[in-house]
Amino acid sequence: MNMNTNKWMLSLALLAGVSVMVACGGGEKAEETTTTEAAPVAEEPMAEVWVAPASAKAVANPFKADAASIEKGKGIFTQYCVSCHGEDGKAEVPAGLAVKAANLVDKTPAQTDGEIHWKLLNGKGAMLKISTYGISDEDGWHLINYVRTLAAQG
Repeated sequence: MNMNTNKWMLSLALLAGVSVMVACGGGEKAEETTTTEAAPVAEEPMAEVWVAPASAKAVANPFKADAASIEKGKGIFTQYCVSCHGEDGKAEVPAGLAVKAANLVDKTPAQTDGEIHWKLLNGKGAMLKISTYGISDEDGWHLINYVRTLAAQG
């Protein structure tokens, strides 16, 4: 390989890495510790609970979870969410682990569509609001319909 090809490949790899970080909203840097002795096992701190306002709970999804809505939501999920939440929604992918993305299979069943939609519209931490990606309010509802299918599959 010549020098220009090497530079081009390095630039492409850096661009891909930056794209993943931007798509996931950056991330929290994990603390690094080095020790030569065995460290005591510490309990993992409880994750902060993200609660939507009570008013969001009663908001109904205006779109029936039919095949067309689910397919539209799947396209949005594939384009914008898979990099952190994984294809199965469990967030067991490197980017998801790095930014501590939510396991959607575990988190969504206990929430109403309105609560999830509020979270999509408002974002928090690495989970940016959907408008950041150009996803409309309407498409957020389709996304919820698709994510519900992931939770149903377990």
